Amino acid sequence: MGVIVIEVPRRRSHAQIMLQSLLALRSAGKLLGRRKTLVNFEVKLTRSLGLFDRKHYLAQVNTADLKGLSALRHYVLFGDAAGLTPSPLFDLKHYDAHCGERHGINRLLHYGLVLRHQGIYPTAWFDGEYYLQANPDVMKSGRDPLEHFQNWGWREGRNPLPGLDLRRLMNSQPQLRVAKNNPLALLASGALAHLLHDEALLSANTRPVHAPLTAIAEPEEGNQDLLDPTFWVDLQPRVWPSPPCVDVIIPVHSGATETLRCLWSVLTAPVLTPHRVLVINDAGPDPDLNAQLRNLAARDLFTLEQNKTNLGFVKTVNHGLRMQRDRDVVILNSDTEVYGNWLDRLVKHAVNLPELGTLTPLSNNGTICSYPEPQADNRSPLEIAHAEIDGLAAEVNAGQVTYAPTGVGFCMYIRRQALNEVGLLDERRFGRGYGEENDLCQRMLRQGWRHGIACDVYVRHVGSVSFKGEATLRTAAALKTLNKLYPSYEGDVQRHIAADPAWVHRARIDLARLRRVSQSKNVLLVCHNRGGGTERHIVEQSKALQDQGFGVFELRPSHQPGCVAIVTPALYRLHNLAALPPLPSVLFDEVLTQLAISEIHIHHLIDFPVGMGDLLQATAQRLGLSLRMVVHDYFALCPRVNLVNVEGQYCAQPPAQACNACLSKDGLIQTSGQIEQWRAGALRLLEAADHIVVPSQDVKQRLQQMAPHLQLQIEPHEEMEAAAEIDFPAPSAGEPLRVLAIGAISKIKGFDVLHRLGTTIQDRQLPMELALLGYSMDDSLLSSVGVRLLGRYFDQELPERIRDYAPHLIFVPSVWPETYCYVLSAALRSGRRVAVFDLGAQAERVRAHHQEHLVLPLWLSETPDELAIRLLQGSTTLPLHLTPTGMPKAA
Repeated sequence: MGVIVIEVPRRRSHAQIMLQSLLALRSAGKLLGRRKTLVNFEVKLTRSLGLFDRKHYLAQVNTADLKGLSALRHYVLFGDAAGLTPSPLFDLKHYDAHCGERHGINRLLHYGLVLRHQGIYPTAWFDGEYYLQANPDVMKSGRDPLEHFQNWGWREGRNPLPGLDLRRLMNSQPQLRVAKNNPLALLASGALAHLLHDEALLSANTRPVHAPLTAIAEPEEGNQDLLDPTFWVDLQPRVWPSPPCVDVIIPVHSGATETLRCLWSVLTAPVLTPHRVLVINDAGPDPDLNAQLRNLAARDLFTLEQNKTNLGFVKTVNHGLRMQRDRDVVILNSDTEVYGNWLDRLVKHAVNLPELGTLTPLSNNGTICSYPEPQADNRSPLEIAHAEIDGLAAEVNAGQVTYAPTGVGFCMYIRRQALNEVGLLDERRFGRGYGEENDLCQRMLRQGWRHGIACDVYVRHVGSVSFKGEATLRTAAALKTLNKLYPSYEGDVQRHIAADPAWVHRARIDLARLRRVSQSKNVLLVCHNRGGGTERHIVEQSKALQDQGFGVFELRPSHQPGCVAIVTPALYRLHNLAALPPLPSVLFDEVLTQLAISEIHIHHLIDFPVGMGDLLQATAQRLGLSLRMVVHDYFALCPRVNLVNVEGQYCAQPPAQACNACLSKDGLIQTSGQIEQWRAGALRLLEAADHIVVPSQDVKQRLQQMAPHLQLQIEPHEEMEAAAEIDFPAPSAGEPLRVLAIGAISKIKGFDVLHRLGTTIQDRQLPMELALLGYSMDDSLLSSVGVRLLGRYFDQELPERIRDYAPHLIFVPSVWPETYCYVLSAALRSGRRVAVFDLGAQAERVRAHHQEHLVLPLWLSETPDELAIRLLQGSTTLPLHLTPTGMPKAA
């Protein structure tokens, strides 16, 4: 017997049937006493949506309140009614404003059965229609766009709204970069509108839930009325010194704004090549557009052909191709815009490369010709206009063409000789458009012609204006036909995509954009992508350098193995510099030279390609750059980074033999090599540095154990707090001692310490409350032993969050020797007593700050009973011990 799968239908009609069935079953179930069965059914349906976030939900509820229920079952039975949210992307106020009557069904399931089929989403910060249009693969998969974004899309850098780039936002907002790169937490926090400073977005609940997307919506467009004849009054017919050698054929059907913008760009472009503009109106339905075309043609601005009936794109183009049989042609979609001397550049390539049958420029929306990201509709505006992109392409890629297995039809230059050899577009197989240019190119390939991408020309392409919603279906049908006719076609295209010969030329456009924000002196900051205190220091250093007049760029690990990424918070969508091979012969030196980098500051090399330290050292020497090392942890001493063993316990820097045994336990030695080899590589880089900066005396001493000759300069990440008389709060009579831990609590940050301490407090009923402001590696486990979870925070709100909880003691339970610890800075500034273990910068800083802070022996991290006594003793005036029943008693 097969397994019965219970899930919410994807089709709207089926979902409506299930909704009505569920409501009927609920009514019948109440009468028949089958409520448990109905709850099970509702739980399974809700789970099938893939939108319930267990960790998010548990952060809103004490585990003890679950009473043995799963998080999802608790949500269905109680949480939804109590106003708890099932995921970070669920805004109750927004949802309730649009959902109508739910008939007792939980909001998440109601969304799956009703609102998602209406294009309404549970947050104003997500536009499903945009998401599907921007991500054709998601549309093809049939998945709910919200489910895809929540579970995968945000990690892949996909954006929830047009014009809202989460990665750019996180790069530009320091507090978000430190928040472990989780935009879902940002969306849930309500901080997004505050950060954007946009009145329209601040009124999130008034935002149209499924406002129609405009095909063209960028600032550069202005508000010109292109249908107004006076707009064109100064435009004069072109007079060429010789007969035209190229026909620019523009088939027109609908889309008045796009069509007229296209014509304006073609007719005003400063082109020297004699050419004829041939507009063919395929019996378009817009009377205003038709009238304007006739008016403009009557002034000899272009030649107008009028189809009596709608022939379709392919027949219309073929009609234009037959009108003049001895000229090269450009087929130009009516939803494109051209810039500068675009045609002159295409013609020059055609003259210089006689083997070319077709030539296609770069475009924002041109599949294999797309910029900045290939195979994408680059809908989101960049920091510069499309015309400026074309100007940069013409400058940095002058004369550059790469070969491709096909041309792309939005703007395709076709050599007449090749066309005469293979014939016109195939009207029978591709009569309604899509695939006809690929078929033509395949026929040319069989005759020995080649196809090129003109990397020094960029043409804007809106895309799918004429065919609108039919585009995806037609593309799929065309691909099926092409594969039947040309079995190697798809494989050839995929091999081209994998090889990506145009990458270096797109990368140079990225570099030109970067160069626009460079200064006379520039610094390259080298760091990982792991966030945390290192990232915060990067942010602070960036601001300090910019205040001194430096331009600041960053070198980061790439998603592409063996590559690095060049970024800057000032720009985003530098897609092609996000996968840069760090080799002198492949653009790397060119990037540093073009950006006028004078200093390299290495903050961290974890996650970079193997040998990155040696490569940066050689690069600095080769280019004459200053090299500065900033130490944030013990990566130079050990590949485990934090001086802990495989079990996460402090190792106390044992002899090399013990280190190698430790590295062998989990196989890390296979990639790191012997510890002697590891440290030798780190030492080479340290010795090559012009300056080495460490944040504390403790770090200096540990590094000098390895290399006493190193000159290390102590520079705390912040100005050290001076000792002061502080009135530490103490619990009142009968009040429990409130102990607060802060931050992202991993194993080395003291998770086991908090778990054991919470268990002791709970089991022995100690007069203590242990709370966590932030999150941990397992919030539900901490909650189960009574740890109060206060939720995540952004750095700027931390002082207020500490005041709100009003702890008597702030406990920093790290079991590794911290090198600085920003959380400790916030704790020291709060005026509360602070407790740390006696190791690392945490002990050094606490001792220097105030004598009444608690510096505890590290062995207490393994003995929660003794730790509890010390914390209680340190916050009261009486010495205490534990009674046999566990209650503390004055000695």
